[in-house]
Amino acid sequence: MAFYTVMTPPPEGDRREEIEQACLIPESFATVAFLLTGLWLLGKRLWLATLLFVLFWGVLIWLNSRFGLHASALSLIYWAVALFLGIEGNNLVIRKLTRQGWRVSDVVEARTLAEAERRYFERALAGESMPRVEAAPATVAARPSGPLPIIGLFPEARGR
Repeated sequence: MAFYTVMTPPPEGDRREEIEQACLIPESFATVAFLLTGLWLLGKRLWLATLLFVLFWGVLIWLNSRFGLHASALSLIYWAVALFLGIEGNNLVIRKLTRQGWRVSDVVEARTLAEAERRYFERALAGESMPRVEAAPATVAARPSGPLPIIGLFPEARGR
């Protein structure tokens, strides 16, 4: 069974419209992102990640022309970046939606996307989905005013 993160748009009034516009994102390996890295970034409209991807490859091409990197090194770097996007690609999409004001409203477990949508809509329309929570401002933890304790084999720092 796969897990799907349900993202809902910013609240604009009607709860039913929010539910209908929900976006389900699978919590799994993004095979298309692994195989078509740059095109996948463009297709998902991840502009900053696309810019970083292009700049990264621009620097690598410049390093290759300047120092002559081996072809297997370039291939290894490409597949490492592709593996990273395959693993973290869906999380990049979730972060993009979060920056745009979308909220995580539910997490659904299902075999397929269609089944996940059905389960989410049944729960959300029945009123069982997670309650609406407004984001609270993050608080910064106060630092201790005195010296920090030393943890380890030498608990007291005496000059020797």
